[in-house]
Amino acid sequence: MKAFHLSTLALALALAAPAFAEVVTGSVKSVTNTARSIALEVANKGVLVFKFDGATQFRNASSAGDIIADEVVTVDFSQVGPENLARTITKVIAPLPAGVTRIAAAELQQLVHKGGTGFLLIDSRPAGRYMQSHLPGAVSVPLNELEKEGEKLLPSDRTKTLIFYCGGLSCMLSPKSASIAVKFGFKDVRMYPEGEPGWKKLDYVTESSPSFVKNGNLVLVDLRSAEKAAAGYIPRAVNIPAAALKGAEKQFPDFHGAAIVFYSDRDEEANEALEWTREWEYKSATVFAGGTKAWLAAGNQLLTGAVPTKISYVRKLADGEVSIKDFEEAVKAKSYLVIDVRTAEEFAKGHIAGAMNIPAEEMANRSSEIPAGKPVLFHCSSGTRAELAFDVLKEKGIKVRYLRANVEFGPGDKIAIKE
Repeated sequence: MKAFHLSTLALALALAAPAFAEVVTGSVKSVTNTARSIALEVANKGVLVFKFDGATQFRNASSAGDIIADEVVTVDFSQVGPENLARTITKVIAPLPAGVTRIAAAELQQLVHKGGTGFLLIDSRPAGRYMQSHLPGAVSVPLNELEKEGEKLLPSDRTKTLIFYCGGLSCMLSPKSASIAVKFGFKDVRMYPEGEPGWKKLDYVTESSPSFVKNGNLVLVDLRSAEKAAAGYIPRAVNIPAAALKGAEKQFPDFHGAAIVFYSDRDEEANEALEWTREWEYKSATVFAGGTKAWLAAGNQLLTGAVPTKISYVRKLADGEVSIKDFEEAVKAKSYLVIDVRTAEEFAKGHIAGAMNIPAEEMANRSSEIPAGKPVLFHCSSGTRAELAFDVLKEKGIKVRYLRANVEFGPGDKIAIKE
């Protein structure tokens, strides 16, 4: 009985102890609803992870589902034990600069659809982001280049409408670019604040550039008939005629983060294919507008002859990532310390024999528990939290690797790992 009273008293004292409170602002690295956590890159502090629950208030966002990577948020939190518990999470909204007007998605979509020379749509993000996925008809003028080159990168006609966008509501690249345009004397400067993420959320078409089609880690699909494709196709393409696409879902990569790019001799056909793959949850799917004509116009060559019909995709691993094969071999050889970064409840329902459990959201405050002298591998149920934990320790200078794959535990210690 005494032990019961002592433990109860200790718990009460721990709960009554004042929590360490702070407010930080940073760029979103990842959001996971499974672990109910959000990871931020915070200046001079590295990657911090915060838990949210039913009591957490969201501002400028209805829920965590309205927050995406690279957006900026402010978190008011309390540190309770090893966890940072968020009281409020506020999405930072980039202000509309003086002299700049907002353009809504519907109006911009109509302008893009009509085309013409009366406006110029400008992507202010880094060139690499633009090359992989951008709004139709947009040109790339990264903010850093605009700041350096100035008026050389903008039209000479100061009456032309300029429309800037970047990476979402929190992104400051397009507001800064638009402000520069106003200073240069442009009379009609507009901004689409939701940017490329907001455009995709509305299921509008996004395009890839020739350089990404040529060199990117992607699946390139020629939607034309076999005969038309054989007469001249873009190198690295796989031929899946549009009429056969609906039955070809199983051919596509298990990894749904793969970039899928469609082209045809009719852009409408490529746009329809894009809708299908987005329904299949390939979030990085785009089109290559203009198809082979655009490819030739960019100074590239076509191939002729029979076109491959089977997708062969090899995902390029990110910094610190380990392949499924290497992970399985490491587990079998017991050459790594495996750390399961799921919740304690998930771990209790099934885990790799000998694995250690440190939830991702507690990693920053519990990294000292990791034994020295043996290489470390992180895993979770999908790879999101494993990557999050990797980012946390990378900032601390601790060398680890992580698995980005779906890991499922069945009866009898059965483990299924797939992309």
